[in-house]
Amino acid sequence: MKILITSDWYYPIVNGVVRSILNLKQYLIDQGHDVRVLTLSHSIKSYKEDGVYYIRSLGAGKVYPDARMSGILRSKEILELIDWKPDIIHSQCEFSTFIMAKKISKKTKAPIVHTYHTVYEDYTHYFSPSKKVGKKLIATLSRAVAKKVDKMIVPSIKTKNILLSYDIDEAKISVIPTGIEISKLSDKKTLREKYGYKDCEKILLYLGRLAEEKNIEELMDFYQKISLKDSRFLIVGGGPYLDKLKKYAKKIDKKIDFIGQVDPAIVKDYYQLADVFVSASKSETQGLTYYEALSNGRLALCRKDSCLEGVIINNFNGYQYRDLDDFIEFLTIIFKDQDNKALMEENARRYALENFSIESFGKKCEKEYLKVLKKQGG
Repeated sequence: MKILITSDWYYPIVNGVVRSILNLKQYLIDQGHDVRVLTLSHSIKSYKEDGVYYIRSLGAGKVYPDARMSGILRSKEILELIDWKPDIIHSQCEFSTFIMAKKISKKTKAPIVHTYHTVYEDYTHYFSPSKKVGKKLIATLSRAVAKKVDKMIVPSIKTKNILLSYDIDEAKISVIPTGIEISKLSDKKTLREKYGYKDCEKILLYLGRLAEEKNIEELMDFYQKISLKDSRFLIVGGGPYLDKLKKYAKKIDKKIDFIGQVDPAIVKDYYQLADVFVSASKSETQGLTYYEALSNGRLALCRKDSCLEGVIINNFNGYQYRDLDDFIEFLTIIFKDQDNKALMEENARRYALENFSIESFGKKCEKEYLKVLKKQGG
């Protein structure tokens, strides 16, 4: 198949949407499909590079940090994609490149499958002073997108339920958890020596984008209040909230290690040298970092959320906490029995291999493409 993937976000930006796209793209190429990507340039210049078409755009940081927008619907890059005639278009964002996808679809009759990644009502603070008004705008936008596509893929039951609350037809929605690359395990002691951490230290890790909606201050507050001997808290990642978090950390008596954004090739090292992956986010729809933590054999201690249904299972591969008391209790359980901790780490790794691999994700997307094409053909 000729498959066009469209997204406002693409590498070198690093976030869950981009990682999902890169994984899907590589799987589809490995299966012999002809895959091209349409995205936004980070300048006023359009260009093509290695099958990726970058359309000139302007910064829209006032809407959302690092966001960009483009109203270009006619350029040699878009015309080339129309001439290429994709069999199917898989859109990944609802804004500039979605409009471009609709233009290409209209010209080529290619159906659109759309992945709805983001729970926008958790991000209303970026564009609306009123959360209620913001939610109504999002519901309207989501319905409009649904009407213009042939199928909607969502990464979790949580996201599906949100779309249903917007009065979007359930028959149009398919739940497909995003797949991740499963890394090989390395020796934890060797990794700790490499990065300067003692083998006896109990390391809590937050890894991901640093943004307001990730609720990282809660983790910092909880770390301040736990009495776990030889503990360390690592925050790995970059984002618009980094400076505010560093400022907030000055209020914390315990030292917090801000590692910054790291090369994707060594992200696995940070998961594997840690003992527990922690997250307080309530804005996740797919939670790739949860999948990554589990796949690297790390227990996950995360704030209870419907997106974790079927992902983090208490007393099996981690724990979902509701408050500080839960957080302290679960940490105590984790470090009290090393044999049980090792068993749960094995559970985490095996469960991720079975449920969150790129192969599983890619196969399910392929099936959706074929269903849509078959329906289009009558």
